[in-house]
Amino acid sequence: FLLGASNAIYENTMTYDGSSSNVDCSITKANQGKSCQITFNIDKDFSGPLYVYYEMSNFYQNHRRYVNSKDSTQLAGTQISSETTLATSCITSYKNGSQIINPCGLIANSFFNDVIYLTSNKSTPSSISLDESDISWPSDSSKFKQVEGFKSAIVHNSSVSCAAAGLPNGCKYYHDPSSGTSYRYFYPSESSYQYLYESYPNQISPIDGVTDEHFKVWMRTAALPTFRKLYGKISGNFKNGNKLVFTVICNFEVSSFDGSKAIVISTLGEFGGKNPYLGVAYIVVGTVSLMFALLFLSKQIISPRMVADPSLLNWNL
Repeated sequence: FLLGASNAIYENTMTYDGSSSNVDCSITKANQGKSCQITFNIDKDFSGPLYVYYEMSNFYQNHRRYVNSKDSTQLAGTQISSETTLATSCITSYKNGSQIINPCGLIANSFFNDVIYLTSNKSTPSSISLDESDISWPSDSSKFKQVEGFKSAIVHNSSVSCAAAGLPNGCKYYHDPSSGTSYRYFYPSESSYQYLYESYPNQISPIDGVTDEHFKVWMRTAALPTFRKLYGKISGNFKNGNKLVFTVICNFEVSSFDGSKAIVISTLGEFGGKNPYLGVAYIVVGTVSLMFALLFLSKQIISPRMVADPSLLNWNL
């Protein structure tokens, strides 16, 4: 049953950077912004949702110093100005010039910043879209909050002043290209701090900041050096002959540590993703157990154990 459930799951992987790449989208320096297209040809019928992951290899998120290099209080919205505290919690550099990095630490500042788009006009069926909302663990929602003093307001256009939006002087304007919504926003002491949207301006919006779903997914560190993290999901029914075309903007460099990056698309079953090893393990262990049972049964039939004579027992102590 377990093996059959695993085999029923659709899964396909395309490596786009690193050794044995299916598509050459390799970069040699960070934030290179190289664009490439990755096409998945669907070879069977199945029903969605189809989950989209990015997979990395040879990246040790489980290293002790890496795992500990963060400040949970800072991520929860508290503005920390004590450099002694940040030096202890974030371990690595917590400043960029004169500005304090918020959030600091190795995890936050090695954020996976490749951008993945589903090119709907080249994919079939053409009505599908990549949903990137609600991809983090629900339990992580309370761990990430915008910094104390952050404010934002929806406005019609950039001509709306800070005062009219109900925000302090010095607020800024932002237009969200994905939703078409315009905002005025305010971060406290912006000249003294480098916030996440400033560290990753092409990936993190100033409205989301540390509450960005991709950032929360990245902050949950992986246990093994080869891992997958959820990027989004595609709803719909898929047929043999359909294709999915993804556009990837490559910014995360992996060549310096002999790593690789890939996109994985997969459905889920009753026991999660595709995992034939559990079913095979049950079959092997069951087969070995049956063989030993038959062996002991044969021994008992051919050469049964002698029954002791109770009359020989001495009950006198």
